[in-house]
Amino acid sequence: MTQSQSIGVWRGVSLEVAAWDAAHAEVDLSAVCMFTHEIAEAGLKGGLLHLDQALSGGLAELCRSGEFKADFMETLLISKPPSTIRAAALLVIGLGNPSSWTAATTAHAVKAVARAAVYRGDRSVAFAPSLLDSRLTSSQTGDVALDMMRAVIEIIEVQTRVVERGLAHTPRLQHWIFDVGLSRADAVTEHFREGFQSITSALRAGSTITTPNTDDPSSAPGENNG
Repeated sequence: MTQSQSIGVWRGVSLEVAAWDAAHAEVDLSAVCMFTHEIAEAGLKGGLLHLDQALSGGLAELCRSGEFKADFMETLLISKPPSTIRAAALLVIGLGNPSSWTAATTAHAVKAVARAAVYRGDRSVAFAPSLLDSRLTSSQTGDVALDMMRAVIEIIEVQTRVVERGLAHTPRLQHWIFDVGLSRADAVTEHFREGFQSITSALRAGSTITTPNTDDPSSAPGENNG
């Protein structure tokens, strides 16, 4: 099993980073983001390509047929993945047009996946943003780690409030893991740790946490379940 690096623990949820991709994540739910098309129009790359290969070309075929378009917040749940996928279930979440991407787009995806994990009763989740796989550059993505960290902590906070009101059982979620490339793992982990410290320090001081919402008027949300 790939060794993960700890970011921190918040309200019983261990936040971590692991140098694996969606196909190799050993978790209850492995989530991966995908745009409607690649910026360079050269096909899938990196973790997305590995995932498609693990699915025997199934992901690319679903996209070609239009059964999954990866429109903004469109989801594809693969609840019975083949043995080549190590997770118990796989969730592909659309980010829409890459030219419209902002950090808030990925933060929105993080919140959607975190909610899904709570509703499903998952104990462990891996999240692959797939930004560099989709040919966005590091200069374009900026400090998206902070936005992703803020998003997952926001959902943890919201669900805590729901439980405190007696309206839900305590979530089973114990591990949230951000997927990263091996060559960038140490640097990205430090960015996540800095974000975690900043956000949790503010919460302990009594601040509230909110992440900006984003919308993509060119695509309509939808869901496919497999």
